[in-house]
Amino acid sequence: MAGRNLVVATGTGSGKTESFLLPVLNALAAEHARGTLGPGVRALLLYPMNALANDQMKRLRRLLAETPHITFGRYTGDTKDDPHRAADTFEQLNPGEPRLPNELFSRREMRATPPHILLTNYAMLEYLLLRPQDMDLFEGEHAGGWRFIVVDEAHVYDGARGAELAMLLGRLKDRVGRGRDIQAIATSATVGAEENPAAVTAFAQALFDVPFHWDADTLPAIEAGATGYLLKDAPPEDLAAAV
Repeated sequence: MAGRNLVVATGTGSGKTESFLLPVLNALAAEHARGTLGPGVRALLLYPMNALANDQMKRLRRLLAETPHITFGRYTGDTKDDPHRAADTFEQLNPGEPRLPNELFSRREMRATPPHILLTNYAMLEYLLLRPQDMDLFEGEHAGGWRFIVVDEAHVYDGARGAELAMLLGRLKDRVGRGRDIQAIATSATVGAEENPAAVTAFAQALFDVPFHWDADTLPAIEAGATGYLLKDAPPEDLAAAV
């Protein structure tokens, strides 16, 4: 599925998070191996509410405890500007939990050296794109590395809210996606993919304004137990990696 825009629609607890975290972490590991992993956002994880972003931070702390070269940070309305205040808040909310050197706690830290994985909510993203002090997350010295935009719980963005998010994502892509192929990933446990997969891909295409494709011919193979597939024009190294 390398580079394709995806909708991951499956039940709670069935691996939606891993479906986008593993490609993101794999891309970061490959960039680190090439020696090109400097500061700068590579993946935006967008959540409809802070509670979901907070849960994801706990998962990232477990996953990235042994990989200090991959940085991550949560930028929401609760994120303090001052690093010392942010550190104190973390200790109050997570008593006894060690601080990781690759977790950026404050707005000031994230503006100076943007994290590779940035978590926020769609309301805060609106502010980030407007405020001059946050421009370094998208432009400047550490820009040019964006590769993934992930929208979790995509089903909540229907009607007017969906239109607002679509316009917001359009502004984001204008800022960071010029001349770049950014992979769009949407996840949902209740989006209704089994009943009308074509409608789901059409919804995702309208949300991100990028192509999503429903390959109906692959459904029998998936139902028979296939866990993935490659296109006919996939390079040999992709085939070797899949096997």
